[in-house]
Amino acid sequence: MTLPKKQTALSFYGVGLLVAGLEEFITQGVLKHSYGGWILPTILAFLPFLVAVRFLDKILSRRLSEPGAILIYYLAAGSLGLLFEWFMMGLAPWSNPQAPLLAMVVFQLGMFSFWGGVALAPRLLLDARAVVSRVRNSCRLFLIFGMAIIYLVAFAAPQEARFLATIASVLITFLALNFFYFQYVQAVRKPADGGAMVPMMNDE
Repeated sequence: MTLPKKQTALSFYGVGLLVAGLEEFITQGVLKHSYGGWILPTILAFLPFLVAVRFLDKILSRRLSEPGAILIYYLAAGSLGLLFEWFMMGLAPWSNPQAPLLAMVVFQLGMFSFWGGVALAPRLLLDARAVVSRVRNSCRLFLIFGMAIIYLVAFAAPQEARFLATIASVLITFLALNFFYFQYVQAVRKPADGGAMVPMMNDE
């Protein structure tokens, strides 16, 4: 398994940073009233992350089947993101012992899904093979729709409810994207046109 030829490093990093930036503008810009201060921290956090996970994908692609490599890739990316949130941002589960258990679990799963999505969404959205066209197009539409809802909530919700409503919309969007990631794994299990899957991480 290697990535489709269309998926060059530049396009991969561009889509990954776009997904991260659209979310970070809301959570770090709008909600914190820092409309310019989020840009550099976002690049410094997510560009090295995308470089690391793309390198990981190359390694996994040589050792595992494509469905297995995608699964491990996603789990590793989400776990790496959680470690960053826990030890760099102070958002570990134990950081707020008074928080309701269910709310904390959903929040942690949402952060995991966000980081995993920043890594996996560009891989999926740039995969031009016909065998994944349905899930690719569905994921793109859902991501656009989800981001539109997040922005609508962030700018239209009453001030007293804006923070919780916006964070909830972000969590729901990125948690729901897991449905498309599961479909992606299922799609690559099925060889196109009855033949073998075309080997895909080629930058040519």
